[in-house]
Amino acid sequence: MEEPRVIKARGLPWSATADEVVAFFSECNIIGGVKGVTFGLNREGRPSGEAFVEMESDDDVHNALKKDKKNMGKRYIEVFESKVSEMEYALNSSQGSSRGFGGDIFGDDAVVRLRGLPFDAGKIQIADFFDGLEIEQNGILLVTDYNGRSSGEAFVQFTNTGDGKKAIQKHKDLIGSRYIEVFSSSMDEARRAQQQMSFGPMRGGPGPMRGGPSMRPGPYDRMGAYGGGMGRGRSDFSDDYYGYGGGP
Repeated sequence: MEEPRVIKARGLPWSATADEVVAFFSECNIIGGVKGVTFGLNREGRPSGEAFVEMESDDDVHNALKKDKKNMGKRYIEVFESKVSEMEYALNSSQGSSRGFGGDIFGDDAVVRLRGLPFDAGKIQIADFFDGLEIEQNGILLVTDYNGRSSGEAFVQFTNTGDGKKAIQKHKDLIGSRYIEVFSSSMDEARRAQQQMSFGPMRGGPGPMRGGPSMRPGPYDRMGAYGGGMGRGRSDFSDDYYGYGGGP
């Protein structure tokens, strides 16, 4: 069987989605469309700025290489010819840090990170996306910027690691017309994201800060979270983070 043809794109914006990568290579036939795009992660589970793209033919690889040093937004993208073995090595390296791409290693806190959400997606839509899996009570955190705008990311904590692993299998499934990326994560990563939401740069005025380490949560902070699980007496996003980043 002939080995798939793979190219590597480097220098991608951290927020780049599979749809945007497909659009960047619009003159190429990508195997499976967005399903033929795989992002690399660093050892902290964050986007590495690289993606591997599976092409249908040698002509498609040739056309893809013509995009070398072309811009995606304000960033120029480097494009290289690659191999399946290089792609698998990069993915296995990211899995070694208990993150990304559905590896066997999965944290005990059963947290996943979503990327590529519609900007109007709320906690109910995320719960519906994981229908049949048990989400921890107050187990959905919508990530916003310091102005309260949706970033298209969220963290979800499940009541057990089995459901957390099943959630990874939803990688590149749809919410509406958008493909959603699902990565294994941790409460620590969610905590860092929530701290950035609350204490990020203050350009043009402070962002929404509803409570803090030295302040009691607001009256709606504990009521705004959504989750189907009954909880297991451990900290959740509302309790652990003082209700930052709540929302519908």
